[in-house]
Amino acid sequence: MNAEKYHQSVADYYDEEAESFESRANDNHVLMTLRNVFRQKVLEGDVQNLLEIGYGPGLDMVWFAEVNKVESVNGLDITPEFHKIVSQKAKKLSKMNPLLGGPEDSTKYLEPDSIDTIYVFFGALNTCAELENAVLDMSKVLKPGGRIVATFVNKWYAFDILWNMVMLRPKKAMSRLRKVWGGYSPTRFLASRCYSARQIHGIFKKDLLKKHRSGYCITHPAWYRHHWAPLDSIRSKFLYKFDAFLQWTPFWNLGEYSLYIYEKPE
Repeated sequence: MNAEKYHQSVADYYDEEAESFESRANDNHVLMTLRNVFRQKVLEGDVQNLLEIGYGPGLDMVWFAEVNKVESVNGLDITPEFHKIVSQKAKKLSKMNPLLGGPEDSTKYLEPDSIDTIYVFFGALNTCAELENAVLDMSKVLKPGGRIVATFVNKWYAFDILWNMVMLRPKKAMSRLRKVWGGYSPTRFLASRCYSARQIHGIFKKDLLKKHRSGYCITHPAWYRHHWAPLDSIRSKFLYKFDAFLQWTPFWNLGEYSLYIYEKPE
């Protein structure tokens, strides 16, 4: 795989999505619930100087820039339209520093040992041509004791496999298990890769120490089925609580998303 051509194809894909991306994200209660959970995980560590990978329309960069103890929120995204959108927002928030590039460009823009926490929400690392290189470059700009809080679109999403099998769609049921996954859209193909917990740990452990892992939307419907569990409904509340219980079982990693926290050794 040619990394430059691949990343250009991802940028082109999201350039077309950029205009409506923020409104669609804000209208989805599952995405908003998960976003708030992920933000709290970031705030559990040092957050004076942050780096976001895949900032999209800048929802989280803006949110963290408004947290008092945060001094700077840097961001890397390969999509030119997102960079334009967030650069406009940064004019009103001096803490924000949106950059055009991917995680492999971390050392190009930032000093070594300068970042407290790197965060990646909703699977931006699933569209890295070479995840090993991305993790290595991110680790170089982390301070000793600094953390990467990374969420991935999960490889073993049990509900999706079972549901598509029941609906007699075996090809779709197995799509995440293949080397290349085509993304969520039924009409637009986005080449990406889904990882298992073992694969992720095998890559991150070369430079970082694992501190936490958790899974999301194990039984609760994923964001693209949010109408199956309406906001504040009894069903939704119960399934979120059941998912919290499943964190303590071997089934923790069978949901739509998995979150990992890795720390740079002192």
